[in-house]
Amino acid sequence: MARTNLGQLLGNLNDAPPAAPRAAPPPVPSSMLGLEPGLRAHAPRPTPREEPARKATAVPGYLRFVRKDTRLREDQLAALTVHARRLNRAKPDAGARITENSLIRIAVDLMLARIGNAAGADEDAIRRSLE
Repeated sequence: MARTNLGQLLGNLNDAPPAAPRAAPPPVPSSMLGLEPGLRAHAPRPTPREEPARKATAVPGYLRFVRKDTRLREDQLAALTVHARRLNRAKPDAGARITENSLIRIAVDLMLARIGNAAGADEDAIRRSLE
């Protein structure tokens, strides 16, 4: 069955020819972004010539991070939400918002500081070795 032209149904409101669709820009190779092969970035890294004050306002904070999806247990996500809200309410000023992702990044930093002591054959054993 042939498709019906929407312009004909609406009575040709504009007689101008339809604009050609815009082509998406080609993806930037990860090697040009200074990333390891296989990693993706959501925003290009700022050039060293940029001023620190301008960089902070030009790129939203979340775009400075590389996306990595992970699966959490329901109790972990619920606790992260509760604590992120608690910390936001307790802040003395209106600085950057503390999110569940903020707390996850902090937890990863703390774990990486102790990773040299990690040992074990499964998740529980590795967790115990880091306590």
